[in-house]
Amino acid sequence: MKLNLAAADIAAAAFIVGALSLFGAGSSSATEQQKHVDEALKHAQTAVNEGQKGTANVVGQHAQQALEHAKQAEKVKSDPHITEAETHLSQAIDSAATEQKDVATKHVQEAIRHLQLAYGGTGGK
Repeated sequence: MKLNLAAADIAAAAFIVGALSLFGAGSSSATEQQKHVDEALKHAQTAVNEGQKGTANVVGQHAQQALEHAKQAEKVKSDPHITEAETHLSQAIDSAATEQKDVATKHVQEAIRHLQLAYGGTGGK
């Protein structure tokens, strides 16, 4: 059996495959970004919990891990709330380094707020 496809049929098929590829890539990127935001939120919440216990150095460690995930999320797709969260996480790290646990904790709390805003408050856009 010989298959004769018209150029229009081939172009239509190529368009559909291309569109599906683009949709899949976008969905994958969103999933990757959400994964990093979720991890950043986990570490940030741990930092807040530690700040409430009074251990500035652990606040700084978890803020650093949260910052690394926020930066990875930002690489996937730029978002002003993630950028703002990164700023607060950096300030938290600096404050923790100078044993200002209350200030560090407040910065992490503000970072959490922005990370939640980046993903609709529930971990997904």
